[in-house]
Amino acid sequence: MIKKSIIVLVLMVVIVACKTKQKANEQMVYQSTIKEMTDQEYPDNNDIESRCSDWQEYKHHKVLVERLSKTDFKVTFLPANQNSDTIILKHVNLLEWIPTIPDYLEDEYLKKIGIINAEWNRQQVKFEEGEFYISYHTEEGRKTTRVDLARNCLNSYLWEIITYATIDGKQKPLYHGWFDFPRELYRELFDEVNNGKLTFEEYKEYLLDYKEPESKVVHLEALRKVESEKEVTFQNLNNQFYPLTGARKSKFKNIIYPKNPKTINDFLNDSTMFSTFLYPGYYSTSDPRHTTLSKLGIPQKVIVRKVISNNKEHTKCLEIDVTFARNTDTTELTRVVIGGIKEELLPQLALKDYNKGFKMPMGIGNHGFYEKATFAQQNPTADNPYYAFILDAEGKWLDSHFFGVDGPLFHRDIKDYNTLHYWLLSFERHAMVTHLTFKID
Repeated sequence: MIKKSIIVLVLMVVIVACKTKQKANEQMVYQSTIKEMTDQEYPDNNDIESRCSDWQEYKHHKVLVERLSKTDFKVTFLPANQNSDTIILKHVNLLEWIPTIPDYLEDEYLKKIGIINAEWNRQQVKFEEGEFYISYHTEEGRKTTRVDLARNCLNSYLWEIITYATIDGKQKPLYHGWFDFPRELYRELFDEVNNGKLTFEEYKEYLLDYKEPESKVVHLEALRKVESEKEVTFQNLNNQFYPLTGARKSKFKNIIYPKNPKTINDFLNDSTMFSTFLYPGYYSTSDPRHTTLSKLGIPQKVIVRKVISNNKEHTKCLEIDVTFARNTDTTELTRVVIGGIKEELLPQLALKDYNKGFKMPMGIGNHGFYEKATFAQQNPTADNPYYAFILDAEGKWLDSHFFGVDGPLFHRDIKDYNTLHYWLLSFERHAMVTHLTFKID
């Protein structure tokens, strides 16, 4: 009788332990609902003209986020109608989507600027065939050739999924959904990836409510050491237009002013307006975003520096420092300083292919606006030497988003490897607002 009681007790302990373990495992799976928008809800959608004809046939109602280990996550999108399939992203390191700053950054003000810009810039990563799993039970599964996971630039929790089909050799949007990343998990990952350098609670006003930081002097020596510098002659091509390809073509309709621009110079005034990006992540021409692009009106000086990053690898890079005068007041100067540029990442392209150039947001150690999954995983923020700022004449930081610039786009000239095409992307990358060329060697 005693033996039987002991056996029963042991069995009860085992059962309880199994249930506890199962419950613990269940706690590792977080979920959120997915929202889709109709054309009536999103009339300024820049994908309307280029998407697949059966765009609105597919529905997904829920996303599951499962943590398998420290850097290994599984993200599952569940179908909501009979035309749709289960979409799974396996073995994804979601920590690389969570805003952070490089390990080598010690300057307190730059930490703030770095983390804020990391959140305020879009990060969209594409998974190509073989990098995602789809159940293939319906037509959505058979058509999908690419899945993008995006953390948009509005606040900490707003994410998106976009899928694509290949039609006549071109990838076209097939599905777009918006969801809140599970908030509890997001805050946990934010504190974990920043490892005591800063906390979500400390910065939540900036990350959630878009509080603008104060303007202070940016100490560039906190990021790099200068090996050499040279002022170079440049050619100003702002009297020309830019090729209407890629996002510049699809977003052209969302330029509110100027109407029918013919040159880049047409944008370089304080009347220029673009559609605003609104919650949960869509463009609206009904709420125009004003700019101060007259401050880029007159390019005055270009300095090319060779620098050594303060990162662990002491990476040798380029820094490009361009001074502009305001075309309404030439005594008001603005500097655009972009550094930590690895020369091997600057492709040699024909002008018509410029959109494939090195394209980055403003900030410190950022991921790009758009990256392949393998590149995003292999190039973490921790040791990234890249940085980009807009500074006033005193070297104080200016908010690029209110200025009207999202970041640089660089490529080498197709005929001359040592000639760099220097472009600046407008707010939300609707247009190009600077085009210069100069030698970098």
